[in-house]
Amino acid sequence: MPIQYRRLGNSGLKVSCLILGTWYLPTLPEVDSYGVRKINEEATIRLWRKAVDMGINTIDTANRYHGAIAPVPVTHVGYAERLLGRFLQTVDRESLVIATKVRFPMGTGPNDEGLSRKHIMKSVKDSLSRLQTSYIDLYQAHGYDNSAPLEETMRTFDDLVNSGLVHYVGCSNFEAWQISQALAVSERLGLVKFVSVQPLYNLLQRDAEEKLFPLVRQTGLGVICYSPLAQGLLAGRYLGGVGRDARSTYSPTVNPLLTERNLKIVEELALMVKEKGITLSQLSLAWLLHRPEVTAPIIGSTRPEQLEENLAAVDVKLSSDDLKRIDEITGRESPK
Repeated sequence: MPIQYRRLGNSGLKVSCLILGTWYLPTLPEVDSYGVRKINEEATIRLWRKAVDMGINTIDTANRYHGAIAPVPVTHVGYAERLLGRFLQTVDRESLVIATKVRFPMGTGPNDEGLSRKHIMKSVKDSLSRLQTSYIDLYQAHGYDNSAPLEETMRTFDDLVNSGLVHYVGCSNFEAWQISQALAVSERLGLVKFVSVQPLYNLLQRDAEEKLFPLVRQTGLGVICYSPLAQGLLAGRYLGGVGRDARSTYSPTVNPLLTERNLKIVEELALMVKEKGITLSQLSLAWLLHRPEVTAPIIGSTRPEQLEENLAAVDVKLSSDDLKRIDEITGRESPK
């Protein structure tokens, strides 16, 4: 089945139902002077081209991303955008939806982070330069900023949209109440509104269902969820024992997930996929694609065969019995 395209929230923008992420890219064995794995640029470009050829039209990045997962010094930030900019010179830019983000430190100065007008305006110009493009399709606040007035942030986003530098704005890692406040400010002042939110959401981490999804259903926000495979747990990476996987040793987001409960859930899901003749990754992604609130999960493939496996999730059909069984296995009941 060809990949599907879905409207992003209440906007007219259509994104692929699987979005290509750039947080984790193919790497080389060598490390640089900071001990950070070097990115295999040629392998990354080939992978991105294959994804586009297979129907993905949306690529998500951030000005902070380096592509090697591990926290990197500020000297490394922007690397993923620069590499994506190189790729954009080889394809039809107008056919793609490019999403990036602003919020976290891009330098050591007091104004080198946050959602102030000063930082946003500098960051968008820098991102445009790195991406080698004249506009950003979806510009997202990467996290809430208590130090910047929401009115200032939303007025700045409004100016960017009116100038044509940005087409749509969204947010990532915002709590439901923070989004509500931002939407209220935009409504009161007649400013551009967020069209999407990017939360952490997968079969093992379902907190978004409690407060965020009710707001999503009420407001029509699009949902682009990250970490759909729970840092490899839902890809079967740790079946049969944790072992000494490289990602579990240096990524602070992985170790907290390696609980007995989560590993038991994964083992039970593995039995289910064996019966259905699919992979654990495909089940996990298909489950997200069946969620009415989810527009698209972000996939972080690093090998062609991994990309092909993930894209095959669009062909997986889950019955109501399948969904009920998944809820029973995970110990959660999907909202009606």
